Amino acid sequence: MKPQLSMSSAVSQPVSPGRKWMFVSFVFFITALTVQTANSSDFELQIRPLSAIDKQYMVQQRAAIEALANRLGRRLSGMPSRDLDTLQRIIDRRWIDPEDAKTQQAMGIVFGDLLAKELSFDWVVYRDRAGRSRALRYRDQDIYIFPITMISRRLAAKAETPVKALFDEQLRKQRKRLPGARWMPTD
Repeated sequence: MKPQLSMSSAVSQPVSPGRKWMFVSFVFFITALTVQTANSSDFELQIRPLSAIDKQYMVQQRAAIEALANRLGRRLSGMPSRDLDTLQRIIDRRWIDPEDAKTQQAMGIVFGDLLAKELSFDWVVYRDRAGRSRALRYRDQDIYIFPITMISRRLAAKAETPVKALFDEQLRKQRKRLPGARWMPTD
């Protein structure tokens, strides 16, 4: 076979059947490798800081709960005993429609802020195969809490667990998981 003189596709030498199958096999191999890499454990879990959009959305969600607290003649203070009581009163007065998951999850953000303050956790974006969530993370450890849905799931299931009891339960559970937990008081 003579070397190809032209780079044009119009004038080219025929590809031998062996080379064609080698090319198809190569493409198949690269495709399989790409799919395998996308499904590897590196892709399964990604932790990122909150984006500007996440932060803005969470500010709006907190403002929605602040507006409900104002109807009670209160403000969100960042003090667990007071804010948990405010969240419980909002639930008890049924000010949030059972179908309003967005506002229920806004309560979860306020609830999460209280947990974060007590346990020294930070908000992050947690992405895995199931999707993208905002979560609380303890420092650079693989210890996560997903407070945004804690209240909404209980309301959907018509669970009667008081918000304070849920908060105390999370404090106990998470403190046991933290580094140096056996030296920490568990209340």
